[in-house]
Amino acid sequence: MITALVRARAMPIIRTGIGWIEPTASVTVRARIDGTIVERRIRDGAVVAAGDLLFRLDDRELQAQIVRSEAVLARDRALLAKAQAALKRTQELLTRSVATQAQAEEADAEVRIAAANVAASEAALAMERTRLAHTRITAPIGGRVGVVQAGEGHVVRGSDLSGNGLVTITRMSPLQVSFSLPERDLPLMRAALADPKGKGHVRVLADQSGQASTEADLTFIDSSVDVGSGTILAKATLKASHGLWPGQYVRVELTLGTHPEAAAVPLVALQTDDSGPYVFVVRQGDVVDVRRVEPLDTKNDEVVIAKGVNPGERVVVEGHARLRNGSSIAETALAPKPLAQSPRTAHAGPMRQ
Repeated sequence: MITALVRARAMPIIRTGIGWIEPTASVTVRARIDGTIVERRIRDGAVVAAGDLLFRLDDRELQAQIVRSEAVLARDRALLAKAQAALKRTQELLTRSVATQAQAEEADAEVRIAAANVAASEAALAMERTRLAHTRITAPIGGRVGVVQAGEGHVVRGSDLSGNGLVTITRMSPLQVSFSLPERDLPLMRAALADPKGKGHVRVLADQSGQASTEADLTFIDSSVDVGSGTILAKATLKASHGLWPGQYVRVELTLGTHPEAAAVPLVALQTDDSGPYVFVVRQGDVVDVRRVEPLDTKNDEVVIAKGVNPGERVVVEGHARLRNGSSIAETALAPKPLAQSPRTAHAGPMRQ
């Protein structure tokens, strides 16, 4: 039998799962007013900056309305000036008892009416200028555009909120990864999110080989647990995209601190039956006992044990099929292994047969 020493080591607490890449912002661009597109400035898949012109609507009617509104405002301001002059004359006549108090009050009312008309005309003109600005449809955020849904000649409606709009802009940097973890990991996740030293370290792997990977920081935990699945949603912001794309599925490895001085044994030592996981522990007298254990985490070829074994004990890593509870084994010396040994026997101790 080959045995290995139970070691005390600080094992990282790692949770793995499947996540998906998401943009931090995605905006569907729609028209704010009714009109006809007379100019299209973008193409499918183009990269735009915030404020770039995307489309231009026919603005001739609005330009005419603005000219009319400006004329109405000029008229109302002239009427206001006339009413103010009439009020001033009436007040002077009132002081000489030539005009009556009723005439002065009427002149004052005319001034207030004229002032209200000026305010209304100014508001109407501001509204028309705002509508004119909406004929220039610009990018609200920077990013990559999707399929452009409209071009020159298309009639758009400001009240139409259905469909895909004119185009969708997706912010490509920074990206974030969303993933779900079991509810039991919520305390560790909350502690990692609140830790100023950044325990919530996330590694994002785009392929099975682990070659295409990037780092991320845990930035969000959902406010509630999904009752149906018993999981909670989390998000992490990527430090670099490395060719990742929104909607892409990835593998996520989240580090939630470490197990201080945990009991670590080779993964091959862990066995399972109907009653759960166990290991064969060698006690005094070269006798093995079946010891029930509670695994915490697995890293490479080692498993962290929460309860059941203690550092310094020895466990069987090979030959389990011939063992029973209370079986006796004989110990022989194990020849030294070269440096390039397999992970399974890297921590193997004396050979027991």
